[in-house]
Amino acid sequence: MIPKKIHYCWFGGNPKPESFYICLDSWKKNLPDYEIIEWNESNFDINCCEYVRLAAEKKKWAFVSDYSRALALFEHGGIYMDIDVEVKFSLDEFLVHRAFSGFEIKGSPFTALWATEAGHPWPKKVLDFYNEKTDFDLTTNTVFVSDLLINRYKADPTRDEYQELEDGIAIYPSTYFCLDLPKNYAAHHFVGTWHERDTPNPFKDYVHAYHHLKNISDIKQGKKEIHNAVNNMKIISADEILDQFPLKMLVKHILRRIKP
Repeated sequence: MIPKKIHYCWFGGNPKPESFYICLDSWKKNLPDYEIIEWNESNFDINCCEYVRLAAEKKKWAFVSDYSRALALFEHGGIYMDIDVEVKFSLDEFLVHRAFSGFEIKGSPFTALWATEAGHPWPKKVLDFYNEKTDFDLTTNTVFVSDLLINRYKADPTRDEYQELEDGIAIYPSTYFCLDLPKNYAAHHFVGTWHERDTPNPFKDYVHAYHHLKNISDIKQGKKEIHNAVNNMKIISADEILDQFPLKMLVKHILRRIKP
């Protein structure tokens, strides 16, 4: 069973954004009997392995966090959350799992809220991956762990829905722990402190646009409704819709369509 512990990471010593304190208040309000643990340079060894040492040397603190969160879950168990995750309801009902997370979006079965019991093989596999690295690169934790869930644990990335995997891992739809909807358990606000810049992170808008457009496309005659909104009612332009999707994704889709 997953213990009532919340882990979050803050390395580098910079002031935390105001949004963190809003999220922290939501943790205290909805998870009042949970122990909250901050991991930083005072209680985590930034020289524990070559990858972490290099990340810290380059002041890439988000990548130090990628390792430290896995270590915290493996050694202590509990729930890891990014500092921009707002909790809306109690998470007690999910503690019966050996481990759980949720889709960020279709294709990515891993988000900013991740929980395991102590000693679980999932975070151990993440630690092993980093321990074997002798250089530093910018592959994010979300990408690597999503690939691990897909390739090792056989999560189906095309199904943004509840899935039970090996080792007692439960993966929930994006409507549970990621999307900012009126009724869900947690919302990831994608503040993007790892960006190391002051510009806003557009990924939250993209994730939500994808969710709502998918809902429309799943409705009978949904494509016709989009066509009507663009061409007849003129409440949104085709360019505005296309702007919600990364160019790389669109190019890949087009190439698949024209591939002989």
